[in-house]
Amino acid sequence: MTRFFSIRFRLTASFLAIILAVMAIISFFLYSTLERYYIDNFTNNLERSGFLAANFVTGQLTGQVNSVRLSVLAENMSLQSQARVLFTDRQALVVGDSIRVGGLLNQVLEHEDAAIALKGNVSSSIGYSDRIEQTVMQMAVPVKDENDQVTGVVFLSASLEEVYRTLNDIRRFLFLSTVLAMAVVGGGSVALARRFTGPIEELTVAARRMSEGKLDQHIEVRSGDEIGRLADQFNLMAKRLNYYTTNLKKFAADVAHEVRTPLTTMSLLTKALKEHEMEPEQQREFIDDLDNELERLVALVNDLLELSKLEKNEFELEEVNLNDFISDFIIENQYRFATANLDLAGNLEDQALVVSAAPLKLRQVMSNLLDNALNYTGPGGTVTVSLFREGNEAVVMVEDTGCGIPAEDLSYIFERFFRVDKARAREGGGTGLGLAIVSEIIGKHNGRVWVESEEGSGSRFYFALPLTES
Repeated sequence: MTRFFSIRFRLTASFLAIILAVMAIISFFLYSTLERYYIDNFTNNLERSGFLAANFVTGQLTGQVNSVRLSVLAENMSLQSQARVLFTDRQALVVGDSIRVGGLLNQVLEHEDAAIALKGNVSSSIGYSDRIEQTVMQMAVPVKDENDQVTGVVFLSASLEEVYRTLNDIRRFLFLSTVLAMAVVGGGSVALARRFTGPIEELTVAARRMSEGKLDQHIEVRSGDEIGRLADQFNLMAKRLNYYTTNLKKFAADVAHEVRTPLTTMSLLTKALKEHEMEPEQQREFIDDLDNELERLVALVNDLLELSKLEKNEFELEEVNLNDFISDFIIENQYRFATANLDLAGNLEDQALVVSAAPLKLRQVMSNLLDNALNYTGPGGTVTVSLFREGNEAVVMVEDTGCGIPAEDLSYIFERFFRVDKARAREGGGTGLGLAIVSEIIGKHNGRVWVESEEGSGSRFYFALPLTES
């Protein structure tokens, strides 16, 4: 039962329904057009024969009427037009009939078309003849004298059997064409559906395995079309999901370790303060250590809360002159870098670059980038903050002369939970959330962030914000 609700079945059924509808519409219009053409052509030929016969009998339907002569003329006209021909006078009395035996000679022709023709108009109709048991076309043409007075009627009756036989042949041809088209399209749609749905079935199997916890799935990409791109995106998703899951577990272990370490230290310090008498100076050292451990714990929790808030909140933006903002920020951090034996320099654009930003969030971005540079740059190094314009964006670059970032880590550096090897940092690095916070904040400002680095040659962190119209 599931098979009938599959994409392959529905795709094949849709193709067949479409081709059936298209062929039905084409067949209907083609048949209708041909039927109208044949009937119109037959009507015109019969009408021409009627007018020709009317010209022959003009003047012969008044006075003394020669029925024999008119019947001979009707018979000759019948052979030419392949129709039964009758002549009537103005009282609708048949005075000539192409059928000699069993005809209507000397009988009144009671027919609606004949009555219309006696009023001076050509009339035609299609009906069924019991005599020949066929569908026939009947045509009545008025006969007029030189004074344009109706003196009689030429009545013709021709079988449409040949016309409808031709139309039936056309109908059979259209039906067979439809069946053939559906067979071809059906076979083609099955092949196409198998080609299209095959990768989707592979994706379904891979997705089911991922739901079972087997995240190391990979789909072979066989084409560059939408299906191929879907498979490629699935592979990327599976890779990233596997990466996120692995790093989330690692991060959870890291957080547990980092939380446990200060908590253990705090517990030991607290017990020592409670259980042992100490000199005031020694107590102060213990309290300072307790305070430092508490700050580490608070910093980790604050980073986690900050990321959670960034996903939900929008910022209130205002115009910020980046030249003044960054210049003041460099001055504020000079002492901190000097204490770490690092040189903090600025290289700012002379032209004022104004952006719409939340100043407090922008400070957080700069703080995180400078903290990152401080942690990963050795004593005697230099950190340079540059500001320049690039198109319609203001670009800020934080460049350091530190240890750099391995090439395999560059694509993940802004992802949450990611931390470069602690051995590369001067003081063990941060929580692994600082650059993720930078990426989230800049993204909320409709900006972009990226990094350039070579291991052993320092790093350059960039973020760009759209310039305001003013």
